[in-house]
Amino acid sequence: IWLQVKKTLIGRTPEDSQILRSAVLRSPMTIWQSLDQWQFPMVDKDCCVVSKGIGTFHIRKRTDDLFHALPMQEPAVETAIRSLLRPGDTFVDAGANIGFYTVLASQLVGTQGHAIAFEMIPTTAEMLRLHVSQNGCVNAEVVEGALAETSEMILKASILAGKSGQASIARNFGAEDIEVKTITLAEQLTDYSSIRLIKMDLEGAELGALRGLGKDLVKVQAIIFENRGAEDVVDYLTQHGFQIS
Repeated sequence: IWLQVKKTLIGRTPEDSQILRSAVLRSPMTIWQSLDQWQFPMVDKDCCVVSKGIGTFHIRKRTDDLFHALPMQEPAVETAIRSLLRPGDTFVDAGANIGFYTVLASQLVGTQGHAIAFEMIPTTAEMLRLHVSQNGCVNAEVVEGALAETSEMILKASILAGKSGQASIARNFGAEDIEVKTITLAEQLTDYSSIRLIKMDLEGAELGALRGLGKDLVKVQAIIFENRGAEDVVDYLTQHGFQIS
């Protein structure tokens, strides 16, 4: 992962480059401190990076932002998005985080297409809006809220310090909790007659979000979702005519 950081991320300014370079140079020591678990690559100071072929992203210090700005951070996901989306398509980023896939999809669907990004954590949604704006994604819309089966509920989202990409309303990490208001996909996507692709990464809340789409699930042609034992999601989609691979 650190080799990918070195190859595919560039500091926007000399100061940003130095922050990134220092993190890379320290990486061997960082890695050895905790060999028994996954570690996100992180920087010690806020910086701004250019992700090759994608766009510009602000990285918050000691967070997982750096990983989520990496090209091919999830090779199968990025490859599928690139192969499925065409100019004029509508893309939904459910659990958009800082917006890597939103920015990528915005470029792929072009000015006649649409990218709708959902993010429930306010501070991350703020970063998402910044990245949509500074990367010229005029065809992208940011919606702040927690996707669920019903709207207007106040739920607690559990979030580990520095790991906004793992925030969840379905799992309790025993860490910081913040209150979020629920929204549904059906209410937010009424203006769109066809959805080419939904990328769904909601840390265990995928089924509720899908149920919140209701009968409008028929508008969706393809879905990419994170499956870590999510047999309920597999069963639900299979029952509604999707083929799972």
